[in-house]
Amino acid sequence: MFSRIARPASRMVRVGQRRGFGAQAEVEYEGFEKVVRGVLPKDEHVVAGILGGYFALYLVFKGVSAVGGKKEAPVVAAAAAPSAASSAIPSVEDENFGKWIEEPSNLEKLVASIEK
Repeated sequence: MFSRIARPASRMVRVGQRRGFGAQAEVEYEGFEKVVRGVLPKDEHVVAGILGGYFALYLVFKGVSAVGGKKEAPVVAAAAAPSAASSAIPSVEDENFGKWIEEPSNLEKLVASIEK
């Protein structure tokens, strides 16, 4: 009974090499990255340094804008409302359309412009 199970297991042959995925080759840095890696040796340290740099830029920007204060926006004069005697038909969304349409002559102008 056990001989049937033991036979196939003994025939199994391991193919290829076993990999442990535990080591990484030593990398030789040069130039700017060598200077950075002298201060920040691990990848995690480099990431933390970059995020810290962005945060420092954010704080500097906020500090400069707080010291400079907010500048007042120039006041823009409101456009003059069209008069009721005007020959142009105001938009339906215009505030003065209700007043304009109350006059019978303006109502006739509106109907005539729609019929065209």
